[in-house]
Amino acid sequence: MKPNFAQKPKVKICGIRDLEIAKICKEEGADFVGLNFAPSSPRKIDITTARKIIQFYKSQTDSPQVVLLFYKNSPEEIRTIRSALSHDYVQWVWDDPELASIYRIELLGENQICSYRVDKQILDEDLNSVPGEFLILDSYSKGAGGGTGESFNWDFVSKVTRKFLLAGGLNPENVASAIAKVKPFGVDVASGVESSPGQKDPQKIIDFIRNAKSVL
Repeated sequence: MKPNFAQKPKVKICGIRDLEIAKICKEEGADFVGLNFAPSSPRKIDITTARKIIQFYKSQTDSPQVVLLFYKNSPEEIRTIRSALSHDYVQWVWDDPELASIYRIELLGENQICSYRVDKQILDEDLNSVPGEFLILDSYSKGAGGGTGESFNWDFVSKVTRKFLLAGGLNPENVASAIAKVKPFGVDVASGVESSPGQKDPQKIIDFIRNAKSVL
């Protein structure tokens, strides 16, 4: 049986790239924002802009926690970005085909959020070696670390009791029903609140967060 986390769902808005969107995330009560440094992602952010966002959050109370996201980054890139930017978590893809084993060593001691890509039924036992207080359960898409806008069969995670953020194909229209069905610790969205790849839509972000937080 799934646990009752006895709180409103956590919301993570991933792949923000400008300060105005960062301000909307804070105003609407997002719990986490993801800053994406994956080299091939349309959501890739530069360090200068990321620093401005982080500085703004640090100047405010009740700001979202900052997650640095890596996928197919070199260890050198990870070290440089981590040391340059204050952050709360580091996110990486559990089965990153080239660097997963390196990440596991590089990030020892960090607060980690691993994205575990789902393409079949999974149980808590399948997640035993995945570090972190909670993880992200996302749809599997070959060659992409996430943000594809594709969903997966939610029945595949129906027996998982560990805390997780549900991701994959979520948007303002379906997030409330997804939360009601899956009962996750929280939800994570990237493409579902965009007007085009990498371009966040302010109203979609507002609607997504409000709809997610409306679920009791």
